[in-house]
Parts: sequence; structure tokens; C-alpha cells
Amino acid sequence: MSITDCTPKGASEGNSGFTLIEMIAVLVVLGIIAAVAVAAILSQASFALYSEVDILKSHLRFVQYRALSDDVPWSVTFGGNSYTVLRDGATWPHSLPNDDSSTHQLPSGYSVSGSTVTYDEWGSPGISDVSVTLSGGGESHTIRITKNTGFIQ
Repeated sequence: MSITDCTPKGASEGNSGFTLIEMIAVLVVLGIIAAVAVAAILSQASFALYSEVDILKSHLRFVQYRALSDDVPWSVTFGGNSYTVLRDGATWPHSLPNDDSSTHQLPSGYSVSGSTVTYDEWGSPGISDVSVTLSGGGESHTIRITKNTGFIQ
């Protein structure tokens, strides 16, 4: 074997393989395809729905907190494309957090359904689980409020 012979033992000069540049190019193409697929799956409508779900959960927690600090029951009633906070059966005269009134209006095309959630002075929604469903953008999400504890999931 001479110094100028750089071919590994047992390999022929006609052997071909992938170069580092080819491997990087394939990974870039796969990355672009994955980005397009993720964008198609996670549409803007999904984000809007889950944003409204988070807002509703925070409002339910707020009402539960208010019931814990008061001697009267607090409720949230659902209907159509809005929900309203009630204190002792009457519309609460103040605004919800980050809202303009005690009624939260959902965006156009979204709706909410479920039975009224009433929290007592212990923050309990009663002796049975309560479900609230938000729908919009071709999707829906159900929030479950656990009996006795008021845990929101």
C-alpha cells in the first residue's frame, strides 16, 4: 500500500453513499413538510376555541373564589353565545375580569351549553359533576366541574 492510496481496504472506487450535504438537504425538506402538516392540524380556529375555553375556566374559578368569600351563592348561567354571572340569583352589577360586563359574549360562530353552575359558600358546585361544552370552528370542548370540590378540568 502506498501513501497515495486513500481507499479503505475492501472498498472499491465506485462505492457511493450519502454526503453530509445530501443528508442536510433531506432533513430540511422533511422539516418543511412537518411544519406545513403542523400548521394544517393546528388551525387558527382551534386556537380561538381553546382561548375561549381558558377564559371560561378563569371566569368559573373567579366565581368560585367570590362564592368562597361571600355568604350567598354565586352562579354562572349559559345560553347561546354568552354566559352571565349571578350573585344570589341576580345579575352581578360588576364586570368580569378583563371583560366589560358580568356577561361574557363569545365570538361569532361560537356557542356554550350546559346547566347553571352554582357555587355555595364552600366553593362547592353541589353533589353532582357539571359539564359545560364550548363549540365553534367545527370543534367542541367539554369542561367538567367535579362535584363537592369544584375542581375544573
